Amino acid sequence: MSDDELRRAIRTLRERADLARNEGRNDDAEMIERTIQEYQEEMAQRL
Repeated sequence: MSDDELRRAIRTLRERADLARNEGRNDDAEMIERTIQEYQEEMAQRL
């Protein structure tokens, strides 16, 4: 994935995690947040 694609994916996943948490789907939100963390770590390695 390119840097721009990663940034867009992170942004979209944050929105989905927030929505899941607001709907009471905490397990889903946590799983999404783990994916976000993996993407952020990938971005950090590129710097």
